[in-house]
Amino acid sequence: MGDKGPGGKFATAKRGISREMLANVNTPGSMTLDTLVDDKMPPIPEPDVLDRQLAGVMETMNIPRDKCAELMRQPAEKKWQLVWGQMKVQARHPPKYYVDQLQVHVEVMEKRSKKKSKGKKSMQSGQTLSSLLRSLEISLRTNSLQWVKDFLHAGDGDGKEASASVGGLEVLMNYLILIDDEGRDNMDDYLCILCLRALMNNAYGFNSVMAHPETINQIVLCLRNVNPFAGQLGEDQLVRKYRTHVLVLELLAAVCLVPKGHGRILAAFNNFQKSMNEKVRFQTLVHLLRSERAHVGVMVACMAFINVVVHCVPDINYQVALQHEFTQLGLLSLLEELRKQNLSDLTEQINAYQDNFVNVAELAREAEMREQDLEHIEDLEREIRETRKEMNEKEFQYHQTMTSLHKELAEEKLETDAIKGLLEAEKTEHHTNIVHYQKEIVQLKEELAAVQATAEEAQQEKLRLRRASSDLRAQLEGSPERKGLVRAASGDFGFGSLLEDTSVDANESTTDDAPAAAAPAPPPPPPPPP
Repeated sequence: MGDKGPGGKFATAKRGISREMLANVNTPGSMTLDTLVDDKMPPIPEPDVLDRQLAGVMETMNIPRDKCAELMRQPAEKKWQLVWGQMKVQARHPPKYYVDQLQVHVEVMEKRSKKKSKGKKSMQSGQTLSSLLRSLEISLRTNSLQWVKDFLHAGDGDGKEASASVGGLEVLMNYLILIDDEGRDNMDDYLCILCLRALMNNAYGFNSVMAHPETINQIVLCLRNVNPFAGQLGEDQLVRKYRTHVLVLELLAAVCLVPKGHGRILAAFNNFQKSMNEKVRFQTLVHLLRSERAHVGVMVACMAFINVVVHCVPDINYQVALQHEFTQLGLLSLLEELRKQNLSDLTEQINAYQDNFVNVAELAREAEMREQDLEHIEDLEREIRETRKEMNEKEFQYHQTMTSLHKELAEEKLETDAIKGLLEAEKTEHHTNIVHYQKEIVQLKEELAAVQATAEEAQQEKLRLRRASSDLRAQLEGSPERKGLVRAASGDFGFGSLLEDTSVDANESTTDDAPAAAAPAPPPPPPPPP
């Protein structure tokens, strides 16, 4: 089956859990495609028929869509090998067979637990429990999704609704709980964890496993046989123990990365602490990392789990608390010792932990600086408030001043407009006066010209009379008889003085003509007011 759903995250677990690490887990008895294909494979069918058969196989195997697309692009030979191999795979036993067999072993162990007696484990139908668990793991991993559902609900006979309280999962958990009384064996642990991992490789099985309250607790309890001072174990026992530890740690690290998985893992380690009477949590885990220096796979898996459990939480305070627990157990000094071994995979995990390590002292300094910054910010905010208050006062004064100035400006404008109106009226009146004065000047000039003309005429008449008088006198002076007559006549008619003054006036006539002719013009009118 594929990695669709939450169970699929096991193959792509981040922060130190590599895909190769999960793929290299030793699974004895696992079936490969090569073992299912023999030399008598039928000829390849038509492409459309082959594609339909392959689609049905992939649906049965619960393969994710991206993997399906990749398989559909494979050559026809590869497709037919997969289809033929799946066609040849037949379920060796129905799901209820495994549930019944496990239930028999569980009932026997319960009876022994009540009698408080220990002995060999029972046999049923000539099949040992180890072979039964190995066959169950292969069936869970290779059979269809419906087979898995039937196994989970074999107790109620209905595989439509998920339930962790009945069926094969419940029986398997009962066995894991009861083997503590019988004496837990590394092979039993390993095969049971393999069965759980096979169940969790699809979304349906994963949800069923996570819904059970004891699954994660029992997986963590598989680490209880960690003893850094035990050196009397045989080679085969050591191999089984290390294999179980690697499988358990990889599975726990993958569960940490799914929603609510991290909380389940921490709760399981709290239960482990109580069960094993640990002084502090994770003590056994650090013992495992410290004691298995000759087994790189165990150290890498342990360090990868520590990376995930510490650094996959979003809350920085929670992360600091978790890493403090490991620091109290001497993890930092242990990592420096392990770095000296120059193991590439282990060094990568150590670097990942140190790169994500939160320096509490640095955080404290930053917090202190932050407090100082906050105080400085408060001072600045206080100064800003005071400055803002002053600014508001200045702004209020400014608005008052501007209002007063606007008011004065409006009054000045009104006064200016009134003055402009008066000036316009005076200007109009002045212009009217100028026109009137100009008309009067023109009239006076005309009258002056007429007076001057009349004066010239009178002057000319006066000159003519004087000339006539001079001529007459000259004539009279030439005749004595007429002279006396003229005198008498002039005396009677008043021409005597005229005749006497003729000579004098004749001399003055030339000088009198000029001023008479050049009479001064009247003064111009005054200029208009500005």
